[in-house]
Amino acid sequence: MKSLFKKLISALVFSVALIFSAAAVPGVVQYIPDFSGEYVYYSDKSFTRTSIIGFIYYNDSTYAVRYYAPADSKKGLMEKDITLYFNVNPESASLEMTGEKVVGASTQEDYDICNYLHDLLYEFTGCSQKVSLEGIDKVEIKQDFAQFGGSVTIVFSSQVPVFNIDSIRAADGSAVFSLQTVGALVSSTDTSFSSYKGVEGLPKDKARNFKNKAKSKKVTASFENQSIVIDSQWSQSVENLWLLGDYALLTLNTVPKQDSYVGKETLFRDTLIRKLSQSTSGSYVLCQHKAQTISKNVVKLTNVFYQPETGDVTRDFKILTKKSDGSYAYLTLTVFDSVYQKNKKYFDGILSSYSVGK
Repeated sequence: MKSLFKKLISALVFSVALIFSAAAVPGVVQYIPDFSGEYVYYSDKSFTRTSIIGFIYYNDSTYAVRYYAPADSKKGLMEKDITLYFNVNPESASLEMTGEKVVGASTQEDYDICNYLHDLLYEFTGCSQKVSLEGIDKVEIKQDFAQFGGSVTIVFSSQVPVFNIDSIRAADGSAVFSLQTVGALVSSTDTSFSSYKGVEGLPKDKARNFKNKAKSKKVTASFENQSIVIDSQWSQSVENLWLLGDYALLTLNTVPKQDSYVGKETLFRDTLIRKLSQSTSGSYVLCQHKAQTISKNVVKLTNVFYQPETGDVTRDFKILTKKSDGSYAYLTLTVFDSVYQKNKKYFDGILSSYSVGK
């Protein structure tokens, strides 16, 4: 749980810090600009083998696109891991590459994949230029896309970095390009983008020996003007953090108002939603399992995170409550998924007791 705590804190600090510097793909106007280190991965069904494709934004002139396919012993296929690092002219009205470095390509098939990645970069830039996103709602357009078999529906979302593409559906409604994870590197040594190997479905969390003493004495946890009812099974670690042994953690915090968002309060909220629903170092959010509800002043987010290195699966609950001064009260409850699944009523009851004073 200590490693989980470190990931949670680094993710929050990083998400708030990044709000001050951002940009976008050349020629593309974004509702939420990209932040340095943001990336996205998709499952690409246009290949006959399991394949994922990822895009990452480093700065306004430096990007990368990566193709990864795991080894398939039944088909006699070797693992493939190809990355194109490329520079662009940020002043251009369209995608204008000014330099490129290819890593991992050695055969003709590999270079055919490189050509396919080039095609995607230009096609995605072109279709993204046609879309105007002005909020958090998804937008759909129909377009002919030879790489995906002809007429497709492209779904755009401001919650997805780089091209804002959420998914691509074929004419029969099947997903040919679907979102797997979005994230942001937390440092120059973070290898989360280059290490990702794809996740299908919902991995099963480890079995854990948690014995819930549900009748324990009720305790009110408080921080600033926030309060939540837990019980004596929890221990307070620092002023605004409580631990349920090695099985769950709870934090109460405040996201301060940002001067750069004065008059853009909805954009500030939507940016927070995007940043607080991203993968962090070695821990990947599974986008297909995300749930969110938004009311006038309250945002509730549920995400599932998978850590391939340890096999851990966590369920993460966040509640953002807008305060009168423009800041947000911010709750996070993170629980190992196997523990949550067996104790849903207990944890849901804790979440329902959360309140924010005026």
